[in-house]
Amino acid sequence: MRKIILILLLSLPTALFAQNIGIRLDGGFSWAHGGGLDIARPGMRSAVQPQGGAGVFYSFSPRFRAGLDYSYTRMVREEVDGTLTEMDGGSQGELFRDLKTHFHGASLSAEFNLLGDGPLSLYVGTGAGCLFAAGNTYTIAVSNTVKPDGTGNTIRLTGHNVGHTYAVPFIPATLSLEFTFLPQVAVSFSGGYRLILAGEQDYSPKGQAYAQVGLRFNLN
Repeated sequence: MRKIILILLLSLPTALFAQNIGIRLDGGFSWAHGGGLDIARPGMRSAVQPQGGAGVFYSFSPRFRAGLDYSYTRMVREEVDGTLTEMDGGSQGELFRDLKTHFHGASLSAEFNLLGDGPLSLYVGTGAGCLFAAGNTYTIAVSNTVKPDGTGNTIRLTGHNVGHTYAVPFIPATLSLEFTFLPQVAVSFSGGYRLILAGEQDYSPKGQAYAQVGLRFNLN
């Protein structure tokens, strides 16, 4: 959170050159692909997750604006596998894995209005950002050991929970259709995609797509 506040403070000089300053509030859904459990097939409940966000934008002309955005969403992956691996004296395997990750995103973006001045605007944009993530992976495993004399076997169930935190950069691509229905207020229908530069981070998704509805408030 301190990094996000620092980005906002560094952007304050931009306001001196802006014709208009505004804020935006958004809510919708996101979908992530890739990540530590990419082989898992997320069910309908886990594939799509809620997303919310807020931001500040600086308009320099009817066609161009820059913005600072914060967003929150999460990723859920579940994997159920009943396959056991043979070993000396028995078998073992992981029955269930659950990965839950919470994402806080901060980004700087520049947007261009394809429709120009008027009540209807269509902004396309890109920029740079960073995704701050924290989550847990919970695993349930089973082992079946046959007694040396062959008179029976021992079955053990174990579980362990591993936490993970990381920060990865991303490149956003955004599209926002906006209609100004009051002099200072516009409704927006927006979507976008984040290309996440995960590098060697195994738990990070490779990309996030989202769709949302929001409001834009002009403060000038």
